Amino acid sequence: MSKVNYEVEILRIIKDLDALPENALSLVKKVYKETCAEIGVDRITFFSNPAVLEKLIEIAYKYETDEKILELFVRTLVMISERFKVNTQSLYSFLMRHAGSKNKWIKFVVASRVAFLPQFDNYENKWVYILSIPKIPPKKDSMRIFRLVIKQRIDEVPDDLKEEVINIMRKFIDKENLVEDTHNLFLDIIEQLNNNNKN
Repeated sequence: MSKVNYEVEILRIIKDLDALPENALSLVKKVYKETCAEIGVDRITFFSNPAVLEKLIEIAYKYETDEKILELFVRTLVMISERFKVNTQSLYSFLMRHAGSKNKWIKFVVASRVAFLPQFDNYENKWVYILSIPKIPPKKDSMRIFRLVIKQRIDEVPDDLKEEVINIMRKFIDKENLVEDTHNLFLDIIEQLNNNNKN
């Protein structure tokens, strides 16, 4: 498919979604699959355009009452942000709006991205949110996200929270049967936090 045809086809799907059709779930699945597919020039050109992300966010607000469709929109937006490096204020606002969702999958997908967005640095309750990540099911996956967030922010962990972070990680590695490499990734962070505590 040529670049023009690719864009026309995906834009047609997005336009159809905007009209709130009965087949919205299958349409958003098509867009999601495109964001996950093998990266090529057409996909990069199309999905790295912030206007595409902004249009999808605008449409996603219309589906907030339908958890299945909303979950797929959240997954699609997160995939675009991660794979095509598109991070906007409206994406951050949309994800934060759903950070406390009752749907565990929406909550998990939001957690997998929101703390890595630059806007999160200015979030007043960022450490409350970061410490809540391990409580999101599925536990093993949320602990992986927690580890990555702490690793990225290792020098920012407030002194009064270091012990709590260490305890969360210790309990997890003591309780779970982790492969040695994963176990060591947690131990490295614990060691760094312990060393920072002593300085």
